[in-house]
Amino acid sequence: MFKQIINSWLKNIQRCALCGAPDSQSHGLCEGCHADLPWLIHGCSRCALPLPRHQAGLCVPCWHQLPPFTQVQAAFTYSFPISELIPAIKYRRQPAHLGWLAAVLAEFIRQRQTAPWPDALVPVPMHPFSQIHRGYNQAQLLAQRLGEQLHIPVSPCLHKQRRTPRQVSLNLAQRRHNLQGAFTLRGGVAEHVALVDDVMTTGTTASTLARLLLEQGCQRVDVWVLARTAQEP
Repeated sequence: MFKQIINSWLKNIQRCALCGAPDSQSHGLCEGCHADLPWLIHGCSRCALPLPRHQAGLCVPCWHQLPPFTQVQAAFTYSFPISELIPAIKYRRQPAHLGWLAAVLAEFIRQRQTAPWPDALVPVPMHPFSQIHRGYNQAQLLAQRLGEQLHIPVSPCLHKQRRTPRQVSLNLAQRRHNLQGAFTLRGGVAEHVALVDDVMTTGTTASTLARLLLEQGCQRVDVWVLARTAQEP
């Protein structure tokens, strides 16, 4: 009987999702791994582009031209281990990491959100064929988990109607051209939404979708992502 109790206790020990240490305390991570994550502490007030500590307010691109979205919430810079985890989620079929990542992002947003909460979360869509090939849309899974934790409904109003080459291999001008006519809106749209995605790089996808939502009657579009790249390519 005592052996069964011990075995049951060992099975229920929550181990750190990154290092495997027992007794994780912070959203599925041990305190050390949680503290060592590449937190985005200082970024552009509009697009969350990481900035030097001496620079405040808007980054140079946003100062020259404000994007159509109002604010970006990004928990991390796109560096290790986040830069290893997100490709593993997307290309090596390891979506389980989204559980603790969503919990961490939800807590980050709770602490940072000063504006009114959005009426709905809108995941960045994948083309149906691409989603079938991958088996899931990581942005949709992330939005669902965030919605559950923050009590915000998820709206699947955006659809990708044209398959496009991967954005990661394109420059800014090519990214903009690549997305022309790629997305459509089906059904109504809430007045205030937050687009949900894994990573924001140039902001081209977020800007394209924000314009589409605003053209269809949305009043405010925010962007919630796990990570923001450190510089514009």
